[in-house]
Amino acid sequence: MTKTIQRSLGAAAILALPALLASCILLENPAGDDPGWRTVPDRGTPRPGATEFRRTVDFAAGATLSLENDYGDVSITGWDRDQVEVVARAATVERQANASARQYRIRKVTPEVEILETASGGLLIRTPTFEGAGEAPAIDFEIKAPNSLVLTGLKMSEGGLTIADVYGRIEASIDQGDLSISNFSGTLRATLGIGSADVEALDLREGDEIAVTTRRGDVFLRLEPNTGAIVEADAGRGQVTSDFDLGARLPAPTVKGWIGQGGPSIILRTSEGRIRIIRTAAR
Repeated sequence: MTKTIQRSLGAAAILALPALLASCILLENPAGDDPGWRTVPDRGTPRPGATEFRRTVDFAAGATLSLENDYGDVSITGWDRDQVEVVARAATVERQANASARQYRIRKVTPEVEILETASGGLLIRTPTFEGAGEAPAIDFEIKAPNSLVLTGLKMSEGGLTIADVYGRIEASIDQGDLSISNFSGTLRATLGIGSADVEALDLREGDEIAVTTRRGDVFLRLEPNTGAIVEADAGRGQVTSDFDLGARLPAPTVKGWIGQGGPSIILRTSEGRIRIIRTAAR
């Protein structure tokens, strides 16, 4: 099986990190954060009138990356550099003056983004709590990070999360929005409120775990033909189907079974939706 990426964790000390808008307040210990978090020092001046936040910081392969975003979509893609590139764009919906309730306009605004780091090389990207008038702006992120990393503390209120070409560990929570993961290898733990999940898990190994839970939405899991796993799937009011023989009659609302000779644990749950386990084409 030929994979786009190979699993091997690198280790390197994190270097000085350039980041953040000049207007950001530097906090040694932001409220509610771990005492080890500190703001990445600003070494650049944003372009006047800019409506895009863009920073690139050094980041060791295998380190921990976290993100908190209230509104907006997030895309995280792996690459072969020991750096994290963060691009954020924001827009707000405004009602036009002296217009009917149906007339609105989209206005681009400068996104507020904080980048925090720890002495161990961890990085937290977040949007501060919105305190202005009107609706909070939606901030969309496009992030590139080393292929090998730990993605934990991915917390989103409303928006879709897309992750591709990474291996290691993912822990994500989405209140409302879809999850899409492709070309991933490692352990995944994802919880969704309202939203569907479409996950491609490759090269599953002993010690890996795939756990996806959504309250309202479908769950699709894509596995290689030679995958071995222990499967527990509960579709609530829906049905479970599988391209693999799980040793049980399908479709069914709930199933516990084995793929191949067994192996890593796969747990899939949805209260209102369907679950489908798909055999991908051999690579």
